[in-house]
Amino acid sequence: MAIIKAVSSKSSIKIAIAYVSKEEKTEHKLLSGYNLSLPETAYEEMQITKEIWNKTDGRTYKHYIQSFAPDEAITPEQAHAIAKEFVESCTQFKGFEVLIATHQDREHIHTHFILNSVSFEDGHKFQQKSTELQKMKDLSDKICLEHGFSLTHKGKTFDGAEREETTAYKKEQYRLLQRAEQGEMESYVQDIALAVMECREQSKSREQFINMMNANDYGVIWSDNHKYITFIDLARQEQGEKQCKIRNSKLEKYYHIDFSKEGLESEFADNARKQQEEYNQAVRANTIAQHGRAAVIDTRTVLKESGTVLDQSATFSSKLRLDRDNTRITLRRADIKVESSTASRADRETEQERLRAEESRRIAEQTERERKALAERSKKKSRGGFSL
Repeated sequence: MAIIKAVSSKSSIKIAIAYVSKEEKTEHKLLSGYNLSLPETAYEEMQITKEIWNKTDGRTYKHYIQSFAPDEAITPEQAHAIAKEFVESCTQFKGFEVLIATHQDREHIHTHFILNSVSFEDGHKFQQKSTELQKMKDLSDKICLEHGFSLTHKGKTFDGAEREETTAYKKEQYRLLQRAEQGEMESYVQDIALAVMECREQSKSREQFINMMNANDYGVIWSDNHKYITFIDLARQEQGEKQCKIRNSKLEKYYHIDFSKEGLESEFADNARKQQEEYNQAVRANTIAQHGRAAVIDTRTVLKESGTVLDQSATFSSKLRLDRDNTRITLRRADIKVESSTASRADRETEQERLRAEESRRIAEQTERERKALAERSKKKSRGGFSL
């Protein structure tokens, strides 16, 4: 049986990749990459993706662990194969680079997943709700079951305890999390931490963050004149309980997550940029669609006017009719070109005027040739040289 954990850490992505890639922890064949050229160049490739989309700050990666029970009859190779299948099947990983490293340095086999927080496809940042994390766990259970391995009870660890949502590199940090989950630490601390993490992922500014926290019954004291932010469990405060406040520095100590002013502001800025990018893309798509419709209308007008002029020349010779057909073909090609073009309206109107002028010139020249030919035939006929 296997469980999935989300790891929280303030370590850089370079340190995290180096940690899971240590030679003494994993063999070369147990290191793989998803959407990576080589697992050995994971950091370089992920960093290039961030630089291409200009998103090198804020949260740089997500870290997950898939762990098997100590008594599970599974080899490291089997665990690594299951891990690769899990990543390839997880829709949340689509468009992201993931390093997969299976370790066998402890009593149980486990696999680390380091996911680049920036999508190489469109540059959007990875976001995950608690319900989506549960879907990942369900997918892991499904794959393990298909391979004939046992499952944990939903929401439980190997030993029957509640399954952790987060973990950390340091043993001290892991024990702190365990104490909170087992009730040894005041639960309001964990509740506030979860509220902060959820609200910061949805907020585009400090004001919006504070309003969202207030809506969830948590107060926020954030002043430029004070170094720290203070979070308050308003429900506990109203009940007269003294243990209802905590500083962001304490949360960082307990959970090893960046709750600093700078860290929160950076995430707000990322969220705002993402929203602006989505808005700009929608505006561009709408503008292109409007220009396309205008081009169709303008082109139909050109064809209508051209058809009227050509119809007036229907009494000319078959050569003139052939020229008219060729003109229609030319205009149709221009119509297709205009419909598919994203050039400005001014450029399209200039092109249409040029086509009109060129068409009128051809018709005038052909008309003049036909007029001269008719005049010449009339002269010959008058001289008795014209024959039927």
